[in-house]
Amino acid sequence: LCSGAGLTEGLLVALHPLTTLCCTFCLQGLSELALHEILLVKDLGHGENEEEKISSSSIRQRLLGTLLQLPQKDPAQPSRPYVIGLTGGTGSGKSSIARHLERLGAFLIDVDKLGHEAYAPGGPAYEQVVEEFGKDILNEDGTINRKILGAKVFGNQERLKCLTDIVWPVIAKMTKRQLKEAADQGKVVCVLDVAVLLEAGWTDMVHEVWMASVPEKEALRRIVARDGLSEEAARNRLQSQLSTTQRVTQSHVVLCTLWEPEATQKQVEKAWALLQQRIAQD
Repeated sequence: LCSGAGLTEGLLVALHPLTTLCCTFCLQGLSELALHEILLVKDLGHGENEEEKISSSSIRQRLLGTLLQLPQKDPAQPSRPYVIGLTGGTGSGKSSIARHLERLGAFLIDVDKLGHEAYAPGGPAYEQVVEEFGKDILNEDGTINRKILGAKVFGNQERLKCLTDIVWPVIAKMTKRQLKEAADQGKVVCVLDVAVLLEAGWTDMVHEVWMASVPEKEALRRIVARDGLSEEAARNRLQSQLSTTQRVTQSHVVLCTLWEPEATQKQVEKAWALLQQRIAQD
């Protein structure tokens, strides 16, 4: 799968019809190679045991929620609050994981919600977006019609970049303000619930990247049911985002929401417990 030639550290991923295969290799010796296999589809041959529903083997089960690669420490970044960047594609179950983490004690910052606030009338990005894309993107009440705006940038990389150049710096500033408030309140762990964490290059704001994931077939089913889109439109939306491979290579922890909520909760509780151990040692 990988020869290790010219490589020092990181995470390699190759997709298999049934699994995502993750190869991690160490800075101190390329011979210390570990092959990690994370199941991202359901094994229909399994019974009702929760352990089996999470994965088809104890090895795969143990990897969900565990640390796949060591975070790189930035001396310039405050150690508290310890910030988790939670990301994932449309239909991945990212928000349900965020709610689990909040119940466990994390200070949750919904960055996607901040994005909506940035677009709202009087919001910090509103005037510039309207000026750039025209008043025809407005509803009768003056709010920005995100579907019309989306149609103007979808499939047009130049126009999309123009939009993100306006809104991403604004959202980043709003996020940093909330992180400061969390620090002032003495919060220990913050979770940024943010779809575009990797695309926007905001990993410098977090200590670890956690990824929510489901197989594409399940993501399609969820998007169609939730948003009323055709399967083709849902597939186009997924294909416009980062792939599972691209996300996993930049993630420290992977969680899968394919199964019942109880199975997701178990993964999150495990990831949280391991995180508490890392923080205690920091």
